Amino acid sequence: MNQELLQQLQPLRFPVEMRNISGIPEHMGRQLVRTDRAPATPIAIHKSRYKPISHTDAFVTSLEAIDGTGIDMNNVEMQVDSINDGAMASIEVLFKSHHMKIGNHDLYLKYVARNSYNQVWKYQSFFGWMNSVCFNTLVSGQKLSYSANRHTARFDSESAVKKIRVAAEAVLSDKPLFEKWWNTPVSDQQALDLFKKTLVKYPKSEAQIMAGEGQHNIKQLSHLTENFQSEAQQLHGSGDYGRKGASGSLWCAFQAATAWSTHCRDSIEDRSNFKLKEERERKVKAMISSTKWKELEAA
Repeated sequence: MNQELLQQLQPLRFPVEMRNISGIPEHMGRQLVRTDRAPATPIAIHKSRYKPISHTDAFVTSLEAIDGTGIDMNNVEMQVDSINDGAMASIEVLFKSHHMKIGNHDLYLKYVARNSYNQVWKYQSFFGWMNSVCFNTLVSGQKLSYSANRHTARFDSESAVKKIRVAAEAVLSDKPLFEKWWNTPVSDQQALDLFKKTLVKYPKSEAQIMAGEGQHNIKQLSHLTENFQSEAQQLHGSGDYGRKGASGSLWCAFQAATAWSTHCRDSIEDRSNFKLKEERERKVKAMISSTKWKELEAA
């Protein structure tokens, strides 16, 4: 295992402990505290079923699983983030030796893991291909490596590690799929219909629709279509000189969706909001598995 990577995790190696709260029965709530502070600092309150999964245990276990797959663990870049006094943490590892070229885009294998002590998110991890042009974390549908576990006594670490290892080996085969998307034409109207039926569709009842309530988030739909048109201009048109009538592609739709899920520029919420990004990543995955996407892919 790369010792330099382990060293970068050092800021996350702080001790935590569950403690009773004065005057509150244990079954109703206990507090999780950082014991490396004086006095100890509370960072979350939980019920009795909660079992802390430390940031370092979660991340090191995952990295060790990857290390056994043949992926080059030496030529890497890792970013470690911690917020809310260590209550939430994430790592992003870029494997620079694992590269593929789709059209004129350079993609690199990337691993992302998140963990929290405050229940904002479960322990989770996934693999994808990062585009060095816009630095989106790409979500590749069937090949998406995703593992998530709540912090409880029933957490099955062996099962989680096996899933990560299998996914790490499988995700390297995405290149033919991405090449197909690059070469599959998609019109602006087809992209609009795709986004309407997947990413921005509201779960409205017939009564709500009859009453005039909209079925789609118009603001997000506008942002997605602008993304698609920009991608078509830059990838298949004449770039800064205009689109020149060039058609977009399924790859452009994919890029538009991943930019939407990664940057959240259309949201009034904090753009670093991890929960919003996580929700949108799930929607992109569902889009790629949808009937509408499969129809475009087959065409």
